[in-house]
Amino acid sequence: MSRQATASLLLMLGGALWGLLWIPLRVMEGAGLEGAWPGIVGYLFPALVTLPLTLIGWRHVGASWRSLLGVLVFCGTAFGLYGLAVIMTEVNRAILLFYLTPLWGTLIGLFFLGERLTVRRVVALLIGLAGLLIVLDIGIKLPWPRNIGDWMAVVSGISWALGSTVMYRAEKLRIADQLTAFFIGAVIVCLLMMVLFPAQLGAAPTIPALQASLPMIVILTIGMPVVLVLTIWPASMLPPGRVGILLMTEVLFGLASAILVLGEVLGLRESIGAFMILSAAALEVTAPQPASKAVA
Repeated sequence: MSRQATASLLLMLGGALWGLLWIPLRVMEGAGLEGAWPGIVGYLFPALVTLPLTLIGWRHVGASWRSLLGVLVFCGTAFGLYGLAVIMTEVNRAILLFYLTPLWGTLIGLFFLGERLTVRRVVALLIGLAGLLIVLDIGIKLPWPRNIGDWMAVVSGISWALGSTVMYRAEKLRIADQLTAFFIGAVIVCLLMMVLFPAQLGAAPTIPALQASLPMIVILTIGMPVVLVLTIWPASMLPPGRVGILLMTEVLFGLASAILVLGEVLGLRESIGAFMILSAAALEVTAPQPASKAVA
């Protein structure tokens, strides 16, 4: 199996695990961490684990600081805003507006990476986005941004496309350094948004709430770096448009976990939409592999 094919499969696995991360965040919210605080805690504690690894290899950071700054700004913004968007708008709107990412990634590939727009990519995009509309029960009416939460979701999707482009084009970035940049960027964005929107994003957490959330904090501290490795390494190997399509597996596993945990029912509509998303991913996985990072 080629490195690109392996990266594609690992990215789908990473997307699947992202689809499960709502569970510890929801548990922490139920324990009393309000607004943005589940996300802040979920990024801050893993950052404390990866930061020493970055400091040990500080010479590598100095040699690649521009690329790492791009990861911090774009990837941190992407997932910091996405975590807040699901709080400040309807969840299905946040998901769909974020997962316009394959469109932004494809446009970046066309104009900046020298990719060619193939029929396969167009079909995969159309099938994947239509599958999202069906799974999320949006119908044929696209949810154009109408509030601050919607705009956060849109900006997060664009930022992820830009961040995945930085990782794709950068050379010799250590995984530990990228993880640290990702986590610190997300924490900074969450704190900034709390300053701008204090009423919507919650008061400071109490000691009892933090104590009750400790098991989930441990899970996220261990699990978040693993999930990110399965996202970051493939994103350094694959064009940003393909990355966006393959990460749609997050929606499927988010749906499946909601069915198992919350007792929701999987109907015909969800099944059809899930099949379409998987079909879009299959089209990308089986597409001819890029010969180099300049060609899709």
